[in-house]
Amino acid sequence: MHDRLVPSLDFLTGGGEMGALMRAHDWSSSPLGLPEHWPQSLRAVVSLMLTSKFPMFIAWGPQLAFLYNDGYRPIFGAKHPHALGLPFHEVWSEIWHDIEPLVTKALAGEATYHEDLHLVMERNGYPEDTWYTFSYSPVRDETGGIAGMFCACTETTHEVKSRAALREEQDRLRELFQQAPGFMAMLRGREHVFELANDAYLQLVGHRRDIIGKSAREALPEIEGQGFFELLDNVYATGQPFVGRSVRVGLQRKPESTVEERFVDVIYQPITDREGRTTGIFAEGYDVTERVQAEESLRESEARFRNLADHAPVMVWVTEPDGTCAYLSRSWYEFTGQTPETGLGFGWLDAVHPDDRSWSGEMFRTGYAKQEPIRVEYRLRRADGTYRWAIDAAAPRFGEDGTYLGHVGSVLDITDRKQIEEHRELLINELNHRVKNTLTIVQSMASQSLKQMSEENRPKVQAFEDRLFALARAHDVLTRENWEGAELREIINEVVEPYLRQKTKHIEIEGPRLRLIPRIALAIAMAIHELATNAAKYGALSVPSGCVFITWTVTSHNAPHLELRWQERDGPPVSPPTRRGFGTRLIERSLATDVGGNVRLTYEPAGVVCVMDIPLSDEGGMLEHHTHR
Repeated sequence: MHDRLVPSLDFLTGGGEMGALMRAHDWSSSPLGLPEHWPQSLRAVVSLMLTSKFPMFIAWGPQLAFLYNDGYRPIFGAKHPHALGLPFHEVWSEIWHDIEPLVTKALAGEATYHEDLHLVMERNGYPEDTWYTFSYSPVRDETGGIAGMFCACTETTHEVKSRAALREEQDRLRELFQQAPGFMAMLRGREHVFELANDAYLQLVGHRRDIIGKSAREALPEIEGQGFFELLDNVYATGQPFVGRSVRVGLQRKPESTVEERFVDVIYQPITDREGRTTGIFAEGYDVTERVQAEESLRESEARFRNLADHAPVMVWVTEPDGTCAYLSRSWYEFTGQTPETGLGFGWLDAVHPDDRSWSGEMFRTGYAKQEPIRVEYRLRRADGTYRWAIDAAAPRFGEDGTYLGHVGSVLDITDRKQIEEHRELLINELNHRVKNTLTIVQSMASQSLKQMSEENRPKVQAFEDRLFALARAHDVLTRENWEGAELREIINEVVEPYLRQKTKHIEIEGPRLRLIPRIALAIAMAIHELATNAAKYGALSVPSGCVFITWTVTSHNAPHLELRWQERDGPPVSPPTRRGFGTRLIERSLATDVGGNVRLTYEPAGVVCVMDIPLSDEGGMLEHHTHR
């Protein structure tokens, strides 16, 4: 009896890990059955697959049982090795709807090929984008029928993503190239043919939008003879870059228009291949026409400034932010005898009188640090060695963005003015002295003349003397101010000061700061004196409980007016007088006649009230926005 022959399993020999798995696999429950009974056609294609290093798989039989080699194993990921022998639709269930039409074609006898096909796989427990290049080929069995399909494939996920990243980077670079603020162009070959040109370059050359593919001479004919073509030829021939600053170029920026002058900062950079041969030129730069024009305008402005400053009747200077003097006008050098070498920086201080140098220099440094205006009077040495009084006034300079640029100032010789002021002060002091002497003489004459009067007339003499004293006090205030004006508060304080010496007298004064011209100040002084005298005799200042309120406001309906109010309270009961006294007439006359004012004097039971309405001209005073108490 012959032994039954057992089919050889040599076709599973080798094949690395997958060969060993297939040999060890329990095929008894597989739709394929035991390998010993596999048809020769399946054996042949399995042998081919296992011995190949290229990723391959086979789907065989009615259920398309899945077999694969070591090359395909990384594609499976976590599905390896459990997928061996399972039906194709179970192995790749997540992509079956994508590949089933391709499988159907292969089983119908039609081979297919796909390059970089996108599939979303879950081979590692999560969806991931993958790409493959593969072919599905039908495999026939011994009967000639199609029993399965064969696939040779390679995963191209990395390559696809790399190409996508490269395209994205190229797109980004292209976008940056197009949107770059400077102009850029790529020129190819000896003829300098435009390969690329960004928006800034197209804007520079104006109406031309079709320069790509044209040579520089063809695209920009108007710059012939301006030297640019020769520069390009030289860069291409020598391989040496060209750098130009504020280069003038004439361009026709509109169709059939005249050539327009522009200025550019430009670089011609040679492009070389691996062998170091120049193959083209990269041109880049900026249209700096506005900057050049601004610089030219600035130079012209500086020239005009220097011309004006050098011919100005005052000496002019300009500093840097650190306080160093950057400019002194010609008149400074002529006045002081200094030169730019000795005067600029901080050398100008050497021309200041030694006694004034330290404190005036400190005032300048403080002004620079605080970026505030400066005003200083000091003695300045003239070229002949004598010293003259000068006033130096300066203001900070700021750029459009608010940056501190330094100070600009002027110096004026005020020696003659100071001498006039000193002389005027001497005259005013002498005049005041003489006026006071005259008032003293008038008082003495009145006293001597009225000495024989009866005792009952002595109050009249005293009232006359008091009026002279009040007038003298007002004169004192105006003298201290060089008769240029006086503060209302100070005038009132001087007049009522004798009454405030008595501790029982109460006077409250309240109102905004107001500077008055001498004529108005004297009229108010005499009016306040008369009111205070009357209050001390008969009104609120005659008793300890009484009080006087002096207040004022400034109104401006059609023209500014001072409204000054005198009000007495808590004094003896008041009744209207039977006749108008001299004091009342003096108040009305001085305010109405001298300053055009109006007086309302009322005798209310609670106390006398006097309201003075006085017009203030433009020179009449200056109101400051705070209140004195």
